[in-house]
Amino acid sequence: MRILNELENIDDELEKEGIVIVRIDNDAEAKEYGIDHLPTLVYFEDKIPAIYEGDLLNEDEVLQWLIEQKNSATIEEVTDEILTDLIEDHEYVVVYFSGSCDEGEKCDNILDELENIDDELDETGIIFVTTEDTITAKKYGIKHFPTLAFFRNKDPLIYSGDLDDEDEVLSWITDEDTLEIPGKIEEVNARMLENILDENDYVVVFFYKEGDKKSQKILQELENIDDECEEKEIDFVKISDEGIEKEYDLPGLPALAFYRHKFRQIYSGDMMHEEEILEWVLDLRTTTPDVIESVDRKTLQVLINDVEHLAVFFYDDNCESCPEILEELETIDDDTDKHGIQFVKSNDAKLAAEIGVFSFPALVYYETGVPIMYDGNLLDETEVLEWMVKQKTDESIEEIDRETLIKYIEIKEFLAVIFYKEEDPESPRVLRHIELIDDEAAEYGIKIVRMKDRLMAKKYGFRNPPGITYFRKGKNINYDGDIDDEEEILDWLTNPENMELTDHIERINKKMFQKIRQTTDYLAVFFYSNDCKQCGRVLAEIEHIDDEADGAGIKFVKIDDKQLSKQYGVFALPAILFFKMGSKEPVIYAGDLYDEEQILQWLMTQKDPSGEAIEALEGEDLLNLIRESESLAVYFYPEDCAQCVAILEELENIDDDCDRHGITFVKTQDFKVAEDYGVTDLPVLVYFENQIPNVFEGDLSVEEEVLQWLITQRTEDRIELITRMMLETSVEETQYLAVYFTKQNCHICDEILEGLEKIDDECDVFGIHMVKIQDPQLAKRYSIKTFPALVYFRNGNPLLFEGDLQNEESVLEWLIDDDNRELADEIESVNERMLERLLDESPFLAVFFYDEDCPECDEIMEALEKIDGEADLFGIDFVKISSSEAAEKYNILNVPSLVYFRKKTPIAYDGDLTQEDKILQWLTSQDVFEIKNEIVEVNRKMLDKLLDENEFLAVFFYEHDSKESDDVNEKLEEIDDETDNLDITFVKMADPRYARKWGVTKLPAIVYFRKRFPSIYRGDIHKEMDVLEWLRKNRYRQPELNIYMYMLIAIAILFLMYTGFLLSCFRSEPTAPVAHPKQA
Repeated sequence: MRILNELENIDDELEKEGIVIVRIDNDAEAKEYGIDHLPTLVYFEDKIPAIYEGDLLNEDEVLQWLIEQKNSATIEEVTDEILTDLIEDHEYVVVYFSGSCDEGEKCDNILDELENIDDELDETGIIFVTTEDTITAKKYGIKHFPTLAFFRNKDPLIYSGDLDDEDEVLSWITDEDTLEIPGKIEEVNARMLENILDENDYVVVFFYKEGDKKSQKILQELENIDDECEEKEIDFVKISDEGIEKEYDLPGLPALAFYRHKFRQIYSGDMMHEEEILEWVLDLRTTTPDVIESVDRKTLQVLINDVEHLAVFFYDDNCESCPEILEELETIDDDTDKHGIQFVKSNDAKLAAEIGVFSFPALVYYETGVPIMYDGNLLDETEVLEWMVKQKTDESIEEIDRETLIKYIEIKEFLAVIFYKEEDPESPRVLRHIELIDDEAAEYGIKIVRMKDRLMAKKYGFRNPPGITYFRKGKNINYDGDIDDEEEILDWLTNPENMELTDHIERINKKMFQKIRQTTDYLAVFFYSNDCKQCGRVLAEIEHIDDEADGAGIKFVKIDDKQLSKQYGVFALPAILFFKMGSKEPVIYAGDLYDEEQILQWLMTQKDPSGEAIEALEGEDLLNLIRESESLAVYFYPEDCAQCVAILEELENIDDDCDRHGITFVKTQDFKVAEDYGVTDLPVLVYFENQIPNVFEGDLSVEEEVLQWLITQRTEDRIELITRMMLETSVEETQYLAVYFTKQNCHICDEILEGLEKIDDECDVFGIHMVKIQDPQLAKRYSIKTFPALVYFRNGNPLLFEGDLQNEESVLEWLIDDDNRELADEIESVNERMLERLLDESPFLAVFFYDEDCPECDEIMEALEKIDGEADLFGIDFVKISSSEAAEKYNILNVPSLVYFRKKTPIAYDGDLTQEDKILQWLTSQDVFEIKNEIVEVNRKMLDKLLDENEFLAVFFYEHDSKESDDVNEKLEEIDDETDNLDITFVKMADPRYARKWGVTKLPAIVYFRKRFPSIYRGDIHKEMDVLEWLRKNRYRQPELNIYMYMLIAIAILFLMYTGFLLSCFRSEPTAPVAHPKQA
C-alpha cells in the first residue's frame, strides 16, 4: 500500500506525459509475464513490456524511468515468459542475452551501445529486447554470455561478430541475407512491408490469413518459384497481419500482388498454378509500363502520403473527352519526371469523392499530401506543365538577412523565424511543411520567414538547425516539438498561451479571437480602435485588473476590429464584452470604463451570475434605481391579477439572461410611480435607458419576445415609445427633444421610422434625444393634422419640421442646424463630439468648461448668459461643456474656466468670471481677437467696433466660393505682418451688401479706413507689394479734403439754410377760438 501511495504522487505528471498507469491484482496474469515477486512495475509500449528493476519506493526514480522509456530509445528488459511470447507472436525479434549483468560491467556497456540502434530497428519493424534470464537461452543452445540472437519467424540466428560495434550489428540484422530464411518466403509485418516497398523496385506480396488451410497450400506452391523471382531481383514476401486486408484495400484474402515502384497489380488467376503466376510476374517485370500509370486506391493513398510531388489525373470510363485529354497529358509525362513530379491516373470515383473531386476529368497536384485543384484547360498540355512546375517551385516563405530580421523583430508583433542549413538535404522538406501553414498563420497576424544565417541560429539556441524561434513583440521562445508536423507547429504558433505576454493584455485579430472563443470558458474582450482618443486611458485602467481576472479563470484580450464589434451590438468604442462558453451572445459592460474595480466586479458577476428571482422595489428605492441605472426593465402589475402572476412567472425565466446582457430587471406594484410616467393600463413592461422610458407593446406572456425586445433596446439604437405624461416630463427636462408623432396601422409611418432610427446615433452625439409617441389628441395641440410628423423642442419651445421625413439625412441636417438649435437667453450645452464639430466650423468660439458639482458655476453661467447675445452679434459662438475628458484634451487644468478658441487656437480668460462686461470686452478686444499671420474674418458688428477703436483699418471684401478671392487672400496674408508694423489693422469680410455701403461695386476689393473715412484701392489687387505700398502711402499721408468732400459739405450747409428759410416763411398764425353761444 505504501508503494501504491508513492506511485499515486506521480500520477498527474505521468498523465501530462501521456502515460497511463493502472494497477492489477491478478497472480495468474503476473505469472504469464514471468513475474515471481510482487509488487512489480511493467511498462508497455506497442504491447511490448519492459520491467522496472529499481526501487519502487523512490517515486522520482520511477517517474524518470517511465519518461525515459517513452521518450528515448531503450531496449526493453523482459522475462523468459515474455520473451517466449514475443518470439511466438512476432516475425523478427532480436534478443540480447546478457546473463547476470551488473551496472558498469562490459555486458552493461555493450547494452548501452546497442541502444543507439534501437530506433532504426523499430523503424524496420524489428523488435529489440534484452534479458538476464538464461532458460530460453539454454533452450536454443546459447551457453556463453553476452550473446546476440536474431529470431526470424521463430528461427534463431546467432551473431558471431563484434558486439562492441553497434553499426556492424545493425548492418548484419538489416542485411537481406540475414532476414531471408533459405527455402522459405519471408514473413514480414506491416512496417517492414512499407520499408521493403520503399527500398525495392519489384516486390511480390502474398496477403493471407494465418491458420487458413487454403493459404498454406498456396504458400507451398509459391515457395517453388521464390528462387526464380530472386534471380530476377524480385523480392517475394508474405504477410498475415491482422487488418491487412482493409489497410491495403484488398478484394479478399488470400491475395497476390506485384509492386513495381509502388504501383500495384493484383493477380486474378488461379493461385494454385505457380507456373502461370511466375509467367505473370516475369511479364510484368519486363513489360514497359503505360506512359501515365494507372493506380488503385491503396497505391494512390500510399503515393499521396509518400511522394512529395504527385500529379493525379482523375477520369471516368463514361467520360467522352477523357481519352483525348489523357493523350495530350501523356506528351508531358517525361517532362514531369525531369522536374521530379510523379504523374499517375485513377478512375476510382469513390476515392475521388473522398478528396472532393465530383466531376470528371480533374487534375489534382499533391505537395506533401496537400491537394491543389487545377482549374485551367486540360487540353493545353503546355499550360498544365507550367502550372505543375510553378506549384513545385513556388516558395511562399520570405528569405531574410540579419538586418531584415532585426527590423522585423522591432515592427512585427508576431514573427516566426525558420532557421535552416542550406546544405542539409532535409531542409527543403522542412520548409515545404512550413509553407503549408504560411497562409493560415498570416490570418492570425503571424509573419513566417526563413533564414540560413548559422550565427543568428546559434544566438537563438540552434547550434544544429533546423529550428523555429517565435518572436512576440520582440520576446522570443523556441519550438521544441516535431518540426515535420506542420499542424502541430501551427497549433503551437497560435496557442493563446504562446501568443500571450504576461505583462499586458494581449492584442489579437479576428481569426485568433474565433479560436480563443472556442477553447476558453470565460473570455473578456476589450474592443478599441487606434482613432479612439479615450481607448488608451481605458486600456491603462483595465491592465491593472488583468492578473486578477486571469487568477479567476477569465482570459482578457483586446482587439481592434470595428466590424466585429458591430456584429456583437457595439457601435461606440471602447467597449468590454464578456463571452461564456456555450452562450450564443456576449454580455456588454455598461458601467464606468474608468472604474477598474467596478469592471472586475462585473466580470466576476458574469462568470458566476446569481439565479435570484426578479427583485421587488417600490417608492424612493425604485425611483433611485431608475435614476442610477443605464439599462433597467420594470414590470408594473396590480394585486389580485391572476394573469399578471402568470406573466411574472414567464418573465422570471429571462431574468438571468437580462443580467448577462447588463439589464437590471425589477417588478413593482407602486401605482404612483406608474402614474408619474403616464402608465395606466396594467400590467405593462417599461424599459428605462438613462432614465428615458420605452413601453413594450408586444405580448408579455411570450418571454422570448420580451427578451429579444429588451436586448434590442440594450444593444441597438431604437427610438423609444413614450406616453403623454412621459413626453411632458421630457419636454421640461430635456434641452433638445425631437418627437416623432405617429399612429397605429400606418405603413408609411413605420417606413419613415426605420429611416429615422438610422440617425438616432448621430442625434445622440449632438445631444438631441429622439422619441416617438402615438397620441392623436396631443398632436392636435401642435397643429398636427397629418401623420407622421416631427416636432423639435428646444428648452420646451416647439418647432415643426416641414421638410421630407423620408429623407433622414435632411432631417438630421435640420435638427443640428445652428439656427434651429439656438436657444434664447441660454448658452448651448454641448458634448465632446459637438465641441469638435463647432471648432471645425466656427472661427471664434468661447467655451465655458464647468463641473456639475461646482457650487459657483450657476452664478457664473447667469453672468455669461447676459452677454451670449452680444457675443453672437460679434460673430462669437458661445457654448458650455461639462466633461473632464474634454478639459483634459484641451489642457484645461482648473474648472470652471472660460477658453476662447480662435481658429482652434485656445486662450484662457484669467479674470473674474462673474463680471460679464469685462469678459465681453476681452472677447472683442483686438489683442485677443487677432490671430498672428492671418487676416481675421469679421462681421458687421465687429467691423463697426474696430472702426471706432482703430484710426487705421484695412478691410478685404471678398466672396465665398470664389477662387480669385482665395488667391488674393493668400497673397494678402503675406503682408499681414508688414501692415501690423504700420499700425494698420487688417481684417476681411464676406458681405457684398455691406461692401456696397462703402462704394465697393466689384469683389474682391480693399478699402482703407482712416478715422472711418474710406479709400478704395484701384490698383491690381493680385500684387500684394503694390497693395502694401498703397497702404503705406495712405498711412503717412496728411489728411486733406478733396473737391468732392468740399462739395458735400457745401451742399449740406445749403440744405440746412434752405430748410430754415422754408420754416420761417411759411409758418401760419394760429386762429382765435370761436366762442360758444352760451358763453356769449
